Amino acid sequence: MGKLAIRLTTLSLACWLVLNSAFAAEGTGEQDTRTEVAKQEQNPLARLIRVQFEDNAQFGFGPDNGVLNFLRIQPVIPFDLSEDWSLITRPVIPIVHQPWPESVDGLGDIGLQLLLSPEKSGKFIWGVGPAFLFPTATDKIIGTGKWSAGPAVVGAYTSGPWVVGAIVNQLWSFAGDDSRQAVNAMTLRPFINYNLPHGWSLGSAPSIAANWAADNNRWLVPLGGGVGKVFAIGSKWMSISLEAYYHVVSPEVGPDWQLRLQVTFLSPK
Repeated sequence: MGKLAIRLTTLSLACWLVLNSAFAAEGTGEQDTRTEVAKQEQNPLARLIRVQFEDNAQFGFGPDNGVLNFLRIQPVIPFDLSEDWSLITRPVIPIVHQPWPESVDGLGDIGLQLLLSPEKSGKFIWGVGPAFLFPTATDKIIGTGKWSAGPAVVGAYTSGPWVVGAIVNQLWSFAGDDSRQAVNAMTLRPFINYNLPHGWSLGSAPSIAANWAADNNRWLVPLGGGVGKVFAIGSKWMSISLEAYYHVVSPEVGPDWQLRLQVTFLSPK
């Protein structure tokens, strides 16, 4: 837990030092541009290439109240299929530290969403397609041991300073280790963002999870939010956000609450 806390503190400090150094380079004439970039970054279907590093430190896990940590590397790359349609690819590569029932560090199961989305849209944009989970975990404790697939649906609405929507994903296992429990799981991430001047924003994007295969303790329901900032360093755009969530519903082994730090690198398609 000590090493993890040091890593999180160092990463947070480095991010905020970069953020503070960026303030001096911001001109007052760039406010509108920063706001528009922030809205695109908050929209999971925006035609924007991004690489996001999302670190989730989940506290109060297991009988010793340890820290369960997920570092998710999430590139998002859109492809033009025609004048009318785009394909949004959303892989998720998790690096996991799990302290219980034994301490394990390694690669988790890699996920992938392939979302078909119309090019022509107004304030509301949607995407739908298949989702996959691959048994890539380097240790059985941090993986399912199953090949899984199912539908994914994303919707986002932008109006004035608001960007709201949701990402929902349902997976069922269809192959893999017969000795492992079947996968029947849903993840839902609603998001709501209010954009302020100078690239600042307030937002909430809790990752709600349901394990339908469990006899009880099926749900993990966080409640909370945080603050974010979009800024430019030279010609390159970045965003940083820091959020905290209390788990109003959680399995018996926890976790009780989480701290999420996101650093995203942005580039026009």
